[in-house]
Amino acid sequence: MHLIQLRRPLQRAAVSGCQQLTPLVRTSSFTERFAKLRLDVASGNAAVEGRRYASVKAQGAYRLTNKKTIPKKLGAKKTGDQYVIPGNIIYKQRGTIWHAGENTIIGRDHTIHAAVAGYVKYYRDPQRHPKRQYIGVVFDKADRLPYPVGAPRKRKVGLVAGPRKEIAPVEPTAIGPSGIPLMVTRHQQTQVSETPSTVTATATSVEVTEPAGETPRTFKDGNSVIAALMEEKLRARKLYDAKRRELRAKREEELRERQGTRVFRLQDNYAYRETNWEIGRLVGDAGVVQGTENTSSRKRKFRNRRRRRNTVYSTIKQNALEKVERRDEYRKFVVAKRLQRAAHEAEIKAKMAKGEKVAMDGKTKKTDGKAKDKKVKA
Repeated sequence: MHLIQLRRPLQRAAVSGCQQLTPLVRTSSFTERFAKLRLDVASGNAAVEGRRYASVKAQGAYRLTNKKTIPKKLGAKKTGDQYVIPGNIIYKQRGTIWHAGENTIIGRDHTIHAAVAGYVKYYRDPQRHPKRQYIGVVFDKADRLPYPVGAPRKRKVGLVAGPRKEIAPVEPTAIGPSGIPLMVTRHQQTQVSETPSTVTATATSVEVTEPAGETPRTFKDGNSVIAALMEEKLRARKLYDAKRRELRAKREEELRERQGTRVFRLQDNYAYRETNWEIGRLVGDAGVVQGTENTSSRKRKFRNRRRRRNTVYSTIKQNALEKVERRDEYRKFVVAKRLQRAAHEAEIKAKMAKGEKVAMDGKTKKTDGKAKDKKVKA
């Protein structure tokens, strides 16, 4: 507040403080006179007192009570038609309330991110799912999702699919404008030292054929089952080794022919040289390190292990079923034997009731049970 604005309040306060209570009373002491000149702060103006209020509202500290938890800050982070760049979080959720649609990806915590730079679109696609709701990103703000079925894919750079330019292969006898051949092929015989692996692959190739029309075998006990499994495993291993040796021999033959054929192409400086990919193929096929025989991948190894495990489990299951069948047959045989014995005993009891003599274990018994005869030949 300016001094001019404070003039009248000060004057009023001074006048009210300096007024004599009783004009007839004289003050003799200096303290009494100074007390009458004293300003009344309680009843005066706040501006005269010099009181100052805070210009910014105070902010309390963030505290968590016992009934509250740390907020997860879930929900939409980008609205519809809002511009995003790759990696921006569009929606944080617990569970798939919204599904990832066009040009979006979903994380393991169900957070939907933008995969490209564009504009966010919230939409439904009844052709994909009747009830799900999706979040997508489009390059043009005026586009609407989902796109029609069979519509061409839209790209960031706005490219249009067109016919690919095909380069005609160069014929070995092609002649350039200057009269020089464009390609020269040289065939040379290379000496390839035969390693023990090549010798076994070419000279001592073992042919193992699977037996056709094999008759079913009957297993008497567990040892016969184990022996049959071992024979089957050895036969499968021989077949696998034979196919692997044949493949290795074929690859070595192709490599030998490739090393013996050198193709030189005419360069811009009128010099003949081989292309880089042809030079690299002289060593071997792409992705195969020469000198190592492990051509199988990790995925193939797990697949073979799963196949072997399934084979073993199927064999164990088949053996268990056969064991159950044999047990049922034996149980039926025992029941039939008991029924036959019961029928025989019933027949004997019927004959004894009639008073006839019955031969049991080479002996004759009388119906009354008093006299016993000698053994009679049956």
